[in-house]
Amino acid sequence: MTPRELVDLIYRKAAAEDTPPAPAPSRRDTFKMGDPDAQITGIATTGMSTFRVLRRAAAEGRNFIITHEDTWFRDNDIVDFLGDDPIYLAKKAFIERNKLIIWRNHDLAHRMRPDPLFAGQLRTLGWTADRIEPEPRMPIVTLPEPMTLRALARYAAARTGVKSHRVTGDPDMIVRKVAIGVGYAFPSLLAVPDVDAIVGGESAEGSNGTIPTMDQSAFAADMTTLGKKRGIVFLGHMGTEDSPMSLVAEWLRGFVRDIPIAFLPAGEPFHPPLAGSVDTVPAANRR
Repeated sequence: MTPRELVDLIYRKAAAEDTPPAPAPSRRDTFKMGDPDAQITGIATTGMSTFRVLRRAAAEGRNFIITHEDTWFRDNDIVDFLGDDPIYLAKKAFIERNKLIIWRNHDLAHRMRPDPLFAGQLRTLGWTADRIEPEPRMPIVTLPEPMTLRALARYAAARTGVKSHRVTGDPDMIVRKVAIGVGYAFPSLLAVPDVDAIVGGESAEGSNGTIPTMDQSAFAADMTTLGKKRGIVFLGHMGTEDSPMSLVAEWLRGFVRDIPIAFLPAGEPFHPPLAGSVDTVPAANRR
């Protein structure tokens, strides 16, 4: 089977499972590198096709990489801005030398019901979404047992393996109901007024672009100051959309035979605060 044939099969399987068609051709879900008509020797799913993932895939003989996020450092994967950058050229040369083929599965995955990214994140966190009609785009969870925001952050970080995360809100507030986000698919506190906290990936700090965004952390901070305590746990993009790609690997195994399929984690790109980092700014320059 070739990557082109497999992608066609993926779309047909998704359609048979009542996934709605794309409203327009996807600029994301395209082949990014490689020969889509080559024979597949093995498949790797991942949150992001980082150089580390590509090296591991090549070492394991997996020449077809299905990535959820970009390969070339921008959402549109257009490489014009990179020019002759040595990092870009080294990555490109490695892909070509090892005859890797990369296809992005982003928009299709998010159209599916259940969305494997949200379903995978719920599984990682060990939670079950509340039954709500109509079903919300982003799940809401009533926790089995209430916990403080501090405990929630520790729990979420431990379950996802995230070493670096951020928390907004009163650490001692009690959390009973949580809204779930993945990547930049982040619930708005305006849309989920009854939840105590959001556990998500990343939220822009506010912009007036083609998709206006809201500064969720500032809004949560003001709500807390005004006595309506709200919390947010930011786990980062790969803290929410990497391990869920293991569900895509499992889904593929249900109808792709005789081709080895594995999930290869990209891992988060951040370190926890480095030792002594809070003391690196001279006291005279601190505000």
